[in-house]
Amino acid sequence: MSGRLKILVISDISDRFERKKPVFIKINDRYQKFAVLNYSLYKDRGGLLELEGIDDRSTALSLKGSDIYIEKAEAERTRGRTLEEESYYFYDIIGCSVYYKGRLFGSVSDIMETGAGEILIIEIDKGKEYMIPFVESMVDTNEIRKNKLTIHPIEGLIDI
Repeated sequence: MSGRLKILVISDISDRFERKKPVFIKINDRYQKFAVLNYSLYKDRGGLLELEGIDDRSTALSLKGSDIYIEKAEAERTRGRTLEEESYYFYDIIGCSVYYKGRLFGSVSDIMETGAGEILIIEIDKGKEYMIPFVESMVDTNEIRKNKLTIHPIEGLIDI
């Protein structure tokens, strides 16, 4: 099949891409549903994914750079058996209010994956963004169930 997608896998859950499971790809501001036909590991964190309806190289190439999603219900179904106690899904974090020095600072608008870990993208009301490493010493997640994070960045990381 020449319509295979070469993907970067950020999930630690190996059965995300089991045959016939649905995945979604955002195409032109709409999420399109595809059924998994085949999946195999490829190098370190990569995979080769075959999806129903993507049958040729040009269609596969048109999806380059797209994110692949699963349904929230599927993520919740696997939460208890796959996530460690202090681990969270991205959707648990994105949208959280962020507090700094006791005051509302902004909200998490995105999470960037790097080789060394994750970085929170925090948007403040002035349209400005800050990047804070998502590490225990800088981000307190004790109130994440209340949709709240408290940050303790190192000196010089925030210029307010």
